[in-house]
Amino acid sequence: MSHIKLLVTGGSSQVGSALCARAVSAGINAVWFDDNILDSLTLKSIKAAIASHQPDYVINTVSYSVVDLAQDNPEKSHTYNHDVALLLAQACHSLNVPLVHLSTDYVFDGAQRSPYKEEAYTAPLNRFGEAKLAAEQAIKQYCPEHIIVRVGWIFSAQGHNFVLRTLRQLQEHHHVKAVSDQHGCPTYANDVARVLIAIIQQLDCGISVWGTYHYSGAEITTWKGFAEAILAAAKKHGVTQAENIDAVSSLEWPAKAPRPAYSVLDCSKILSTFGIRQRPWRSGLVKVIDQVFQTTQ
Repeated sequence: MSHIKLLVTGGSSQVGSALCARAVSAGINAVWFDDNILDSLTLKSIKAAIASHQPDYVINTVSYSVVDLAQDNPEKSHTYNHDVALLLAQACHSLNVPLVHLSTDYVFDGAQRSPYKEEAYTAPLNRFGEAKLAAEQAIKQYCPEHIIVRVGWIFSAQGHNFVLRTLRQLQEHHHVKAVSDQHGCPTYANDVARVLIAIIQQLDCGISVWGTYHYSGAEITTWKGFAEAILAAAKKHGVTQAENIDAVSSLEWPAKAPRPAYSVLDCSKILSTFGIRQRPWRSGLVKVIDQVFQTTQ
């Protein structure tokens, strides 16, 4: 049993729940931050909550991540995506506890056509990305001992994500559309949990490599390509009559929030620093779809 104790905010998020399960199997003591404390967002209450648990690390997975809802509810997005991070950074620094924080590929505008490195120019296109970038800046300002991990296109067998939405559409309709001109890398929530645990185990050995890192699943695709992989996996379970995915452009798709046309992350720094390799998202996708249909049958 490891002596490491983690305090995880956002225990009900896709990565938060995967992280708590992963910590148990790694023999790490992970406690969930009572998310009700986030309703009374004051530095005093956050600090008291952290102090009461005496963790070695705080991991923030809180995210208001339904991008179109964030566009419609900028205040709520800012509260969850920025204010929580700001107060955690201030509280962690004053208590001398390192902060590990999840950010997003949507801090980039998508104008680039090669994978984004950590120091690339940031210019979010939507409210979600703006709040997440503001959170990164607050953490850098107030908590020098931090790790920020930018991820993108997260999916799992729970919560709100593209895989579950697409599966529902495939079961209800014969024709499903997906955007074919936005490029990124789907990322399995369990793989992100694995990455966070690996980082913490190495930090615990005393290496000081604070800063920002990128992690995503291996293999660039589009939402249409991702949907085609979901369709192929769903057909194996015999749950859809759909034969193909229809391509639509970003302009044709009725989204409230603009998305970057290209948000592929360069993950070479996390490999050279921590030895963490990208895993193929396709293997994670098969696991998720097997899980979904095992629980529904």
